[in-house]
Amino acid sequence: MILLHKINIAILDFIKTGRFDYLKLGQTKEWILNNFPDPEFIGDSVMDAPIWFYGSIELHFDKDELFLIFSEDMAALDGGQFLELDKWIFGDPTKLTLANFIAQLNLEDIDFSKRTEKFDSKYIRITITQSNVQLSFVDAENELDNPNEFPLTSISLIR
Repeated sequence: MILLHKINIAILDFIKTGRFDYLKLGQTKEWILNNFPDPEFIGDSVMDAPIWFYGSIELHFDKDELFLIFSEDMAALDGGQFLELDKWIFGDPTKLTLANFIAQLNLEDIDFSKRTEKFDSKYIRITITQSNVQLSFVDAENELDNPNEFPLTSISLIR
């Protein structure tokens, strides 16, 4: 669907509730095309593409159904030409460390669980209790001793 104006997406609301405008996991490509802006780059055919892009936001499909809303470009989080993102703290990449993010979640009174991966202590996942949105903090360069300094590397909502 071609729109004359951008759709506003509040990232804080997405984190709290899992709402991404009217998108819900399990919706079909056809429903999304009829009710949401067309994706930007998808390759040859929109209906055959397993991933649709809206700036740095990705919609992933299993066959015909949406199963993942994802982004791994936290420093340049962008909704592309059709989505206007209210970025909350994502507008300042220096605030996207584990300690700062947990402090912001506490200020917003958002319940969450924190888990250090069993086989990789350089990978920490925060899962928001109400929405099931997951945020990954990873020391990919293996140069940080303090996990509180791990940078946010991705945000996702998965079925």
